[in-house]
Amino acid sequence: MPNLSIMNNIKPRFLLDISYIPFDWFKKWENLAALGFAIVLLVLHLSTINLVRWGLIFDESFYVRESWGIVQGEEMNIEVFHPEHPPLAKLFIALGLCIFGLEPIGWRLPSVVFGVVAIVLFYLICQKLTTNRFIPLIATFVFAFENDSFVMSSIAMLDVYGLTFLLGSLLLYLHKKYALSGVILALAVLAKMSMVFGGGIIVLHWLLTRRTDQLRDILRFLIAAPLSFIFLLPLLNWVALGYFEYPWESIRFMLEFHTYGTFAEVPNESGMASRPWEWILSPETYVIWPDPLYRSGASWTLWALIVPSMCYVLYQTVRRRWDSFCLFSFLWFACTYFSWVIFYLITDRVMFRFYFYPSIGAICLALGFLIWKLLEIAGKRESKLAQYVIIVPVITWMVAHFVIFWVMSPMT
Repeated sequence: MPNLSIMNNIKPRFLLDISYIPFDWFKKWENLAALGFAIVLLVLHLSTINLVRWGLIFDESFYVRESWGIVQGEEMNIEVFHPEHPPLAKLFIALGLCIFGLEPIGWRLPSVVFGVVAIVLFYLICQKLTTNRFIPLIATFVFAFENDSFVMSSIAMLDVYGLTFLLGSLLLYLHKKYALSGVILALAVLAKMSMVFGGGIIVLHWLLTRRTDQLRDILRFLIAAPLSFIFLLPLLNWVALGYFEYPWESIRFMLEFHTYGTFAEVPNESGMASRPWEWILSPETYVIWPDPLYRSGASWTLWALIVPSMCYVLYQTVRRRWDSFCLFSFLWFACTYFSWVIFYLITDRVMFRFYFYPSIGAICLALGFLIWKLLEIAGKRESKLAQYVIIVPVITWMVAHFVIFWVMSPMT
């Protein structure tokens, strides 16, 4: 007779084992609130997706035309094809055009989807960095209702695809999935070359907090990321362009191109170009579409606290002996912002404020931590007056942040 107790433990291969899915995660109110932020932003995106129906906003004029050429199988000449950028993000835009046709929802919906996914990934990163229930929710609120985050995921540009993959790579790294993190980082760079700076976050964080782990862990990341990029680049170029090109030829062209167009060579007639330090020294935004008004630039409430929040997390990092949350926030900002400063000092290349977009998440992390600490300090004060002196400005800033988001957005 067969052993029935053993037989009962055997699961048919065709049955899906869902025991690993953390259903309890959906029972916590703070998680549902974070998902609520993402849903609200999805609704706002869908309500504005057709506001500009008969026009292409900012760089959509490049990428929509190129993506439509991919869909139509056109021969890519230099007037249509932009080889200075990898093809992955343009293929996602092309996929939207395949499904919905040459309509705004076709070229903008993929960006919207990636932008909403980015909110969820950002929240999960915050959760992995702290056991506190409120800091991730506060930081995600600031991130979700932020002008640059909304605008860049509203239009068919490449940046939101790169950032979303970068967030996925960071989350996998925090879960110690080193090889897969490297593969996803390669996808981020295949969407937007500047996301390569994000690799510095992982390497530096490992060196400062995990260097006692086995060396082979970080080696998995360092090997998987470049190999995935080199393997996938010619494959994606072949899908987009219909012909094969050696990856080193594409890489060489992209690197050379991004050193051209210096401030000495290109007049800034539009007033849109700016140097990296101007992104944090001036709240200036520039209009990328006049009616309804689309502004490129960080929310004014966020901009006002960039320097204080970064100084605070750096102070907390040193004071608390490399606290992981504050350290991660500062490294994120350093790699995605100061890398541009160094790049500018070397090349004098013309830059734009939307290059600052990947740094927004780092600032939101810092603000989530700072706001919670202020509320915690207020809770320890015995005097009601002392509590109000701290709480009222904090709540006022959060309300103002949402109001400014609404004022700067194309919904008004």
